[in-house]
Amino acid sequence: MTVEKVVQIDKLSFSYPDGTQALKDVSLEIAQGEKVALIGANGAGKSTLLLHLNGIFCRNGRVQILGMKLEKRNLKFIRQKVGLVFQNPDDQLFCPTVFDDVAFGARNLNLLEEQVTQRVTRALEAVGLAGFEHHSAFHLSFGEKKRVSIATVLAMDSEILVLDEPTSNLDPRGKKEIVQLLRKIDGTQIIVTHDLGLAKNLCDRVVVLSKGKKVADGNTEEIFHNQAFLESHGLA
Repeated sequence: MTVEKVVQIDKLSFSYPDGTQALKDVSLEIAQGEKVALIGANGAGKSTLLLHLNGIFCRNGRVQILGMKLEKRNLKFIRQKVGLVFQNPDDQLFCPTVFDDVAFGARNLNLLEEQVTQRVTRALEAVGLAGFEHHSAFHLSFGEKKRVSIATVLAMDSEILVLDEPTSNLDPRGKKEIVQLLRKIDGTQIIVTHDLGLAKNLCDRVVVLSKGKKVADGNTEEIFHNQAFLESHGLA
């Protein structure tokens, strides 16, 4: 049986207005259901690549999501299918209550309010925050905010979950809880991280970026076993 390629990137290059080239001929395919870690030193191009996956950056037709080209006419569909979780949950949570935050995206799908409530309830149960509907996100712990951020995209029924540094600024217990949570969530996951422990514990595949180029793509254990390679690219 052929496994569907949910992300296809063909020789993607990207430069910022100041001339800084962030990506250089990056090609990448990700299959349905894979959990892939995207790692690299600061400035490697990880976040720039991440922002191409749901059209925050949308140029030159080099990206396809679920077989659809990343271009303006397809953005609404793609943004329903690709759920992006920001590194800082305060960039994602802005409503008066947790319920409203988690419901925000689902409401924009023009669902009936009963359907929205069902999705919110299911998403909060999935992240271990059932009963938090009427809390204010601003009064939650940082780890709880991270989980609410994940719930906002689960409520959209996104097929591809893209997470930017999901364990950053968390204590060891909080990191463990996020790993356990992500392990339970079905579907494709693309995780940008500096946390090599997270990548090792959660992802069978690692993609390494260095100075805008893809320099490795393969089995996590094999790549992490090459200490000299990791050191040469600022990862150890």
